[in-house]
Amino acid sequence: MKDFLKLAGTLCIITFLAAALLGGVNATTKDRIAENAAKKQNEAMRALLKDAESFEEHENGIFEGKDGDGAVGYCVSLDAPGGYGGDISMMVGFDADGVITGIEILSHGETAGLGANCANESFKSQFAGKSAPVFVIKGAAENNNQFSAITGATITSRAIETGVNNAYELLVEGGYLKGGIG
Repeated sequence: MKDFLKLAGTLCIITFLAAALLGGVNATTKDRIAENAAKKQNEAMRALLKDAESFEEHENGIFEGKDGDGAVGYCVSLDAPGGYGGDISMMVGFDADGVITGIEILSHGETAGLGANCANESFKSQFAGKSAPVFVIKGAAENNNQFSAITGATITSRAIETGVNNAYELLVEGGYLKGGIG
């Protein structure tokens, strides 16, 4: 019994020290992590709406890009549900007419060499100039609202499809754009 109490006490001390250490690391790095996330988000908005001089944040992750004359478009920051490795944090850009200017992947947990290719420029570039709603297809895109799936990563591609379409719906529901996905 005495050995059991000694072992339990030692285990409690080790657990407490590990928790304190992790808490300390979290406290010292959380501001830097938040800073880096905000920087990445700002870089994504600038890449998606090159003509915008400033961005005004609205509800639901919507950012209105403005120049001296008014709105040039919108960026929507959201988590696309249903990726193979979990939700995919992304930003979708739209011009003032609702045409997609592009997508940026902010973070993901997709499989390296497969779903992680969603962050490659060769995949992301196919969205510029498309009209929502978009649909993923296997093979070459044939019209203005289709995009080619990532080979071997259909689940990831469908999550991106959902994310882009959800971003568009947020803008329509918020009254920023006319239209809607039937």
